[in-house]
Amino acid sequence: MITLNNKNSNSQWPADDNGSGSARSQSVRVGYFLIAAAGVLVLALLGWQSWFDYLALKRQHQIQVEESIWLTADQMALNLGVTSTALTRVLDYQAPEPGASSIQVVQDLLPGVINVREVSLDGLDWRSPAPWQQTARRLYIGDEPFGLDSDLEHNQLFWTLASAQSGRYWVLTLDGRALASLVSARGAQGYVWLLEDAGRSRVLARQLDDRLVYSGNAPMSAQERDRVVVSAPVEGTLWQVRGLVDADYYHRQLGPLLFKRMLLLFGSLLVLLLVLWLLVRQTRSNQRLRASRAKSFRHMQDSERRYLDVFEGADMALCLADLSELKSFIMRHGIHDQQALDQWLADYPDRHRELLAAIRLLEANQVALDLLQVSSLDWLSVMLRGEEHVRLGGARYRLILALVNGDARVELETPMIAADGELRYLWMVMRLPRDIDELHAVTLSITDLTERRQIELAMREREQFWASMVRSVPDLVFIRDIQKMDADQFFFSNRTLASMLGYSAEEEIAMGDNYRTALLHPDDLEYMQVNRRLQQVLPDNQVLEWRVRWRHKETGWRWFSIRSKVFKRSDDGRVERVIGFVRDAHVQTLARQQVQRSEARYRLMAENVSDIVWSTDSDFRTDFISPSVQHVLGYSPEYLLKSGPEEVVVGNRYLEFMHDIANELRSETLSSDKAKALRKRGFQRQIVADAIKADGRKCPLETRVSLMWNEQGRFLGLLGVARDVTEQKRTENRLRMAATVFENTTGAVLVTDPAGYIVQVNENFTRITGYSSDEIVDHQPSVLTARLHEQAFYREIMQALGEQDRWEGEIRLQRKSGEAFPCWAGITAVHDSDGDMVSYVCFFVDISERKASEARIQSLAYYDVLTGLPNRTLFQDRLQAALPLASRRSEWVAILFLDLDRFKPINDSLGHAAGDTVLKDVARRLRRCVRESDTVARMGGDEFTILLTGLADRDGALSACMHVAEKVLLALGPAFVLQEREFFVSASIGIALAPQDGEEGNALLKNADTAMYHAKAMGKDTFQFYQSEMNARALERLGLENDLRHAVQDGAFHLAYQPQFSCRNGRLTGAEVLLRWNHPVRGNVSPADFIPIAEELGLIRILGKWVMDQACQQLAQWRLRGFNMPRLAVNLSSMQFDDGQLVEQISDILERYELPPQVLEVELTESILLRNLELTMSTLNRLKEKGVHIAIDDFGTGYSALNYLKDFPIDTLKIDRGFIQAMRPDSRDARLAEAIVALGRSLQLRVIAEGVETDEQYRLVSGFGCDEVQGFHLGRPVGADEFETRWLLPIE
Repeated sequence: MITLNNKNSNSQWPADDNGSGSARSQSVRVGYFLIAAAGVLVLALLGWQSWFDYLALKRQHQIQVEESIWLTADQMALNLGVTSTALTRVLDYQAPEPGASSIQVVQDLLPGVINVREVSLDGLDWRSPAPWQQTARRLYIGDEPFGLDSDLEHNQLFWTLASAQSGRYWVLTLDGRALASLVSARGAQGYVWLLEDAGRSRVLARQLDDRLVYSGNAPMSAQERDRVVVSAPVEGTLWQVRGLVDADYYHRQLGPLLFKRMLLLFGSLLVLLLVLWLLVRQTRSNQRLRASRAKSFRHMQDSERRYLDVFEGADMALCLADLSELKSFIMRHGIHDQQALDQWLADYPDRHRELLAAIRLLEANQVALDLLQVSSLDWLSVMLRGEEHVRLGGARYRLILALVNGDARVELETPMIAADGELRYLWMVMRLPRDIDELHAVTLSITDLTERRQIELAMREREQFWASMVRSVPDLVFIRDIQKMDADQFFFSNRTLASMLGYSAEEEIAMGDNYRTALLHPDDLEYMQVNRRLQQVLPDNQVLEWRVRWRHKETGWRWFSIRSKVFKRSDDGRVERVIGFVRDAHVQTLARQQVQRSEARYRLMAENVSDIVWSTDSDFRTDFISPSVQHVLGYSPEYLLKSGPEEVVVGNRYLEFMHDIANELRSETLSSDKAKALRKRGFQRQIVADAIKADGRKCPLETRVSLMWNEQGRFLGLLGVARDVTEQKRTENRLRMAATVFENTTGAVLVTDPAGYIVQVNENFTRITGYSSDEIVDHQPSVLTARLHEQAFYREIMQALGEQDRWEGEIRLQRKSGEAFPCWAGITAVHDSDGDMVSYVCFFVDISERKASEARIQSLAYYDVLTGLPNRTLFQDRLQAALPLASRRSEWVAILFLDLDRFKPINDSLGHAAGDTVLKDVARRLRRCVRESDTVARMGGDEFTILLTGLADRDGALSACMHVAEKVLLALGPAFVLQEREFFVSASIGIALAPQDGEEGNALLKNADTAMYHAKAMGKDTFQFYQSEMNARALERLGLENDLRHAVQDGAFHLAYQPQFSCRNGRLTGAEVLLRWNHPVRGNVSPADFIPIAEELGLIRILGKWVMDQACQQLAQWRLRGFNMPRLAVNLSSMQFDDGQLVEQISDILERYELPPQVLEVELTESILLRNLELTMSTLNRLKEKGVHIAIDDFGTGYSALNYLKDFPIDTLKIDRGFIQAMRPDSRDARLAEAIVALGRSLQLRVIAEGVETDEQYRLVSGFGCDEVQGFHLGRPVGADEFETRWLLPIE
């Protein structure tokens, strides 16, 4: 018996401290004070938090009200616009007279419609205008689609809609239901809203519960105005939505908030009181605990004596170890897991001894000493501590690891050499407490397993011997106990599936026992489970075969063939164990079979492979065909052995192949020396031949033939393996077709491996990038990136490939030369049949030309082709963007509208090419007058606009506009040189400011345009700021334009005829046709007022054709009635020349009225002659050929040139009235008129002086030798009847 080292045997109970009672009392008083202070602090904090919560609630509610009101206003504006469009289309479709059905349709679209009327601005009575009349006029001026107004007297709403037909409007009379249908009026928490007409300061409707109630234009009360927190305008109207918060809403919310805080306060006080009560209770409990501790100590001493008796009397080796110091050592060095333990052991090999020294053996019974043949506890400690270094996986390592992991129990087996030199196998069991204080005494039990281990070792050696025999088989052979083991556990296997899949042993351990299921393809899980269940009912003579996919480490999913059959049954006949073979069907190679293998094992292996295995005897007669031929070809082995290969092979190629092999080997196998040499060099033959399956389909078979020898080197026969290569052939064909597409596609294609390295490119890749195949292969595609994109762009590409296996989009790449270019690219991830990543295929097409085309299209869409300035579209976009920005920043925006003066004569006289030159020069000069941030745009023709932004206030805006306008006028002052001649062009500028003159872009442009026209009216070459009274004059012009359109439609014009007389005899020589318009309201409108407007509106063509037709008709009537009318002159517009149909029109009219061409004379100005020289020359020549006379009107006022007098077929010159009216004897005008007459007579042209109003003027022009005269002095323009009465004479 060894002396026990029990430290607890001398334990003494500690004495009580007399001063502890007073200290505890002092602690209790301090605790009371702290509790009271904490209560006061909690009360203050709750009050402070309640106040700030109330402020946050109020602020959050106001934000919610503001967002709701703005949303309601936007919804109403959107509904107004959509409903207006729908109503306009319905009413226009029902025009001209909407009936009851139309009103019903309108009421279906908009409830609350009382009446629908169609109105026109021309027929309105403006002396007592209705409320909707001003809305209709505003829609006409502003070109707006709709407007709304209300009638305070009759308590009605009016909805005015602009019809698609100009000048026509629809007026809808509504009641309050219409407003309710335009917006949802759902009830809200703590607030209501109302709809106010801001123009009249009247409330149209109020929200009442879930309804919108019409208020009848009542004003808003003072209490309601105090409750308003937000107002939102309704776009397109003068209405606004106002949000009103309930007066006592926030006070109602404060009550529940304070109630919750008081509940929290009382709860906190109750908790503090509970803590105080617990302190008192704990003090009393401690007193009782000290009394019980003394009793427990005496009980512990009794238990210790009983423990000693058990410890020494037990019939097994027991030890008592102190592991607390070892646990402390582990914790001090931060070893918390196995990885940290392994790292520490590797980093500090010299401290292993220190670690092991922390294991202290306190006690050991005699059985333990006898087991290891030692005499003392110290020797036993030395033997258990063992070597100075801790070996990974050893017993000491596992004990330390159990402490690190906090295991409750550790069981381990370890070999140990006893003191007598004998090797013993010991089984050690130790329970490890979780509390470190209990590790001071841990019981260790030791069991001797030496005899059992020796028996197991002998059995293992025999098992390893047979296992090594089985491991030589190339396939995986396994035996599984299907009754006792899990699906992923095997009774025996010659190799692991992980090794066949390319994983190392460490990786197999890391994957766990169920790695076979984890690596199995998801689609094959159910199939695998079904076949595992079929193994339980498998007959003895049946082989179960199936195929599944496992994920190979390197090559991804691979097919494996599994064949199994019954190996052992239990006493009750159930299948207990199965034997199986797992074969890599991806490669499908046959391992060379050992000649010494027995026939039974050979047949067993042959029956478990999927290829057709056959063999012959030494006389080359087939004696075996594997059962797999049934699966491959559909024939039984017996049938083929009986009938031979002639029944299934196609053609004689295979038979000749086998015949040649037999002839080649027959002579060599009969001689032992030749047979030995043949065996040494080996023999392999291969052929691919087609066979006919039992179902009649053709199947290509790849047959490999080798030789079989016995141990003595005797030739046994041929061994053949035939494999169905149908899929292989199909794959080769598909690959061949894919290669053809790869090389002949129009774009660049590159292929990478799963790691991203390029493995193949096509020829177009080299053509586009400049990299050859050798230069780019084995590089990553990053060498092509131009690094012009953010990293987030490339991360999005990788994310799309990870989620969708494809990406397509635009990217910028870089050629070998360093040139960056845009391309359209697509990347596709390619997977094999098992779902494993195989490669990435990337295609891209160089879109540089397309991008350039898009840039050109963009430039054409937003920039003027001639000047390069922004066009109208881009200018309006920038204006629409500048106005909201200026509104947010409280800045001003200015628009300068320019129209060139004296540009049209240049364009008409010198041609469009000269005009284009002027416009480009004007654009260059305008650019130099503004800042980089300003915009100069060409709106069309000779109109330009300038947008000035970033103006701080009104004074700054006025100053900037005047400065820029003066710079523009000064810049346009220098002459423009065209065709070696100087021309002067100025500009009339109109200026509008925002927000003063409008807050909407179209309104600003219209106002600036109005100001520009006033600048022209003031003498041109100046600028004018927009003023509100200008709109009246603009409206006057708009009214004139509208009346002119109606006059053309209604035929409200008539013709007047002014006679022309001969200066020699005073006889009538002809008349000029003049167009007159007598408006029912305006009276006689001067042609100088309406002819330019007709040219601008494009109506001059219709008017010109009508004048020509009416004049010829009147001339024909005179001729039929026997009156002599020598000649009738009709004026032509330049637009009539541009049509290209002028000659045909005049010819048709002359033929229709049977008039000779000589009676018609067409008058045109000098500017018409110079517009398009070739076209004008061709037209005039054709008219001259038909006999029509041609006269030049207003000669001397345009760009007069002698060339056109010589080149053009002109008959008559008409001296402009400006020369005649200013003419006095011996004046410059008189000499000019005389020179013109002399010029005409020298060119044999007839000269007419128009505008002769006095006798003096008549005598002067007659003295100059003028041929004819025309003017008020001899005859005013009169109607056809009066002209006939006064001047026409019958034909003699």
